[in-house]
Amino acid sequence: MFMRKICVLLLVFFQVLYINAQGLVQNNEDTKIDFKIKNLGFYVDGTFSDIAITSNFNSNNLSNSYIKGIVRVNTINTDNNKRDAHLRRADFFDVASYEFIELESIEFEKETQNKYKLIAKLTIKKTTKTIVIPIEIIETKNLVRLTANFDINRLDYGVGESSFVMSDTVKIEIVYSGKK
Repeated sequence: MFMRKICVLLLVFFQVLYINAQGLVQNNEDTKIDFKIKNLGFYVDGTFSDIAITSNFNSNNLSNSYIKGIVRVNTINTDNNKRDAHLRRADFFDVASYEFIELESIEFEKETQNKYKLIAKLTIKKTTKTIVIPIEIIETKNLVRLTANFDINRLDYGVGESSFVMSDTVKIEIVYSGKK
């Protein structure tokens, strides 16, 4: 009888572990990566359409929370086919050699209610840098929604060259929705 109780307790324990270890399922309709950059004094907006994000988030267990995003670079879209083709060439994203942009979490740090700091590795082309991203995470019973707005210097990643007409700073917005 005692052994039976132990087995039941272990079974319940491992089921809870399994449920908590499962990742979130990306909601493609509510997940996006947009960017904008100043060119000739005007902002050029763009987006990437092929995004795959794996994640698990639990505000009560940040050490086991993670996010990893992979973006297929050739899906860049600025609503200008000529510009998009140029951005895919070797002097910018070089999609022939570097198919993906990758972001992988190192750590989540809680700042205030729903506000966190994401420390992550960002890889663009052959360059990987550790960056700090302010994020807002709204967690409900069935959903986790992450919103991040941050800037990067495109020259740090070898995307284009220094230019008087194009800003070095790229503004990025990530919206991710994951179902539990």
